[in-house]
Amino acid sequence: MIKNYKTENIHNVLLAGHGQVGKTTLNESLLTAGGVVHTPGLVDKGTTVSDWDEEEIFRKMSIKTSLSFVEHNDHKVNLLDTPGSPDFVGEVRAGLHVADVILVLVDAEAGVQVEAEKQARYAVDFKVPRVALVNKLEKENADFDAALDSISEKFGKPAVPVWLPLGTGSRFTGVVDLLRMKALILDPGQAKPQVSDIPGDMQDAATNAHEKLIEAAAEGNDALTEKFLDGQPLTEEEIEKGLNEVIISGSFIPVLCGGGNRVSGASALLDFITRVFPHAGQRPPAEGFKPGAEDQALTRESKESAPFSAYVFKTLIDQYAGKFSFFRLMSGSVVTDQDVMNVNVSKKERFSHILNMQGKKSVEVPKAVAGDIAAVAKLETTLTGHTFAEAGHLIQYPRLRMPQAVYSVALNTKKKGEEQKMAGALGKMCEEDPTLQFRFEPEIHQSLLSAMGDLQIDMTLAKLKKKFNVEVEREVPRVLYKETVQKASKGHHKHKKQSGGHGQFGEVYLDIQPLERGAGYSFENKTVGGCIPKGYIPGVEKGVKEALQRGVLGKYPVIDVGIRLVDGSFHDVDSSEMSFKIAGRKAFNAAMESASPVLLEPVMHVKIYANDNFMGAVTSDLNSRRGRVLSMGTEQIESHVPQAELLTYSMDLKAMTSGTASFEMAFSHYQPISGRIAENVIKAAAALHSQEKEED
Repeated sequence: MIKNYKTENIHNVLLAGHGQVGKTTLNESLLTAGGVVHTPGLVDKGTTVSDWDEEEIFRKMSIKTSLSFVEHNDHKVNLLDTPGSPDFVGEVRAGLHVADVILVLVDAEAGVQVEAEKQARYAVDFKVPRVALVNKLEKENADFDAALDSISEKFGKPAVPVWLPLGTGSRFTGVVDLLRMKALILDPGQAKPQVSDIPGDMQDAATNAHEKLIEAAAEGNDALTEKFLDGQPLTEEEIEKGLNEVIISGSFIPVLCGGGNRVSGASALLDFITRVFPHAGQRPPAEGFKPGAEDQALTRESKESAPFSAYVFKTLIDQYAGKFSFFRLMSGSVVTDQDVMNVNVSKKERFSHILNMQGKKSVEVPKAVAGDIAAVAKLETTLTGHTFAEAGHLIQYPRLRMPQAVYSVALNTKKKGEEQKMAGALGKMCEEDPTLQFRFEPEIHQSLLSAMGDLQIDMTLAKLKKKFNVEVEREVPRVLYKETVQKASKGHHKHKKQSGGHGQFGEVYLDIQPLERGAGYSFENKTVGGCIPKGYIPGVEKGVKEALQRGVLGKYPVIDVGIRLVDGSFHDVDSSEMSFKIAGRKAFNAAMESASPVLLEPVMHVKIYANDNFMGAVTSDLNSRRGRVLSMGTEQIESHVPQAELLTYSMDLKAMTSGTASFEMAFSHYQPISGRIAENVIKAAAALHSQEKEED
């Protein structure tokens, strides 16, 4: 039976770091040290608590955030084990919405790698305190000092060791605890560390590091700073208090260390977490707004005495057990069978069972309080990013801030008639993972699945086949080009048709002119004297809008044009709205053909994160893709690149950098293209339209 914990005794720790750095292994050791499991599970054997999904076991890697918890020294430590692959960066960002601290694991040999650097930067964006742990000190080329320098450089703050390693490589035996100035021997076969005196050859290094640690801790608190400057010694409790405040302020990066699957090291880490890490009550007030009025800010303190509110940061849909909504209580408390308000959809939901999760297993609890992370099953209307609140004290929290998908594929079902089945299944998967997007793009006539990379796409389609029995074929998506005009022009068309009875008549004169990029479209009626009755003007505009959907070059949508209806004529009997709609459409096409029409291609703003040794190759490749480099920094490049050059970039970049680099992108603007590139685009569009006609 789980104890009832106060908010100040709850710690939400997000385990982060580059892939293969040992996050899941550390999670297993922490669970073992906390008595949750008897022995640590192994990633290679698929026996870990957090990597329980079939795909994770098969691929031997985490692909989702897994929640587990440890009870230690009358504290509850919620652990969020996150993936290290750039394809699943959304899982890290979702976890940062609810974490009290991020523990970034750093490889003792490689130092801070690309994904760890990105995650540390995300933590700053989300105002989540950062701590680092140099892991895998048992590796033969481990270098703690180099890793420490790497942390200072990549995290942008001084790194201050809290532990020092006792040896590295095959000689790694434990750590020096600089708080207590004791050696902790981490025997792989022991549940707790053996405490001993610091070896003689480590005394000087430990003393120097201890003094730096005290100085850093003193800076976290004014009273401690004054005491330190007066030359008075700080107690262990005072140092811990100062370190806690240093972690929260972010002025220094405390650094721990460890290696191997050592439960004794995890036990020492749990001691440090419960003594020093920020607790849930130290989280700043949660910032939200009045539902329906985003400009009216509201806050909630992380206290049990405050009105209830909670935030859903993750959804999990199990084939048999149904949907689970994972949430953090931002304020107040909630008990079993309590009705709460889903603020986003203004509907009540009942918390029939409140669950604490250990991987895929759940433990039912009667109550959850501010700061805790829990789950509830089978809520009908709740989605990731939704807010729960107490009726009469409503607040809404902003939706998840997720990166834009960078890789898309067009999908066609292998069996005809399964399109709806595919859409329904992918819709459920997108509900679980907000970085996945599935949509039908009518302008290019394709169903697109977008994700953070090809690995995420592969896993999604494998799940689609295995769990929903839908097989698909994929192809490269078409680029949504646009068309516009480069100069002003005039257009005229007289629509006249007689076929017995009432005929059709409508005559339109209009002017078109280019507008600034991004202006869209405008329509003005400048006719005078009733040359076209007011009742027919909407027909002209409808015809123009139809023409805007299919330009004169490649039948792409037309943007950034201004249209003025200047003259026309009508017939008392034969004119109709349809007649003027046809005349408006054809007058626009005539004007556009003489207005120097040009193709526009979408250009993306791209941020690439790569190790220094790959920067030259990445830059050269960008140039070959017609990219324009905007800036270069430490292991980061920003550039503008045409979307047409990025359709397979996710795979190309991985191949170019041995899988170590990643990138983010967002739409920037449209730019004109001409010459052979434009000719090829127009030729391909003509072939596609011809094929579509044949199929019809």
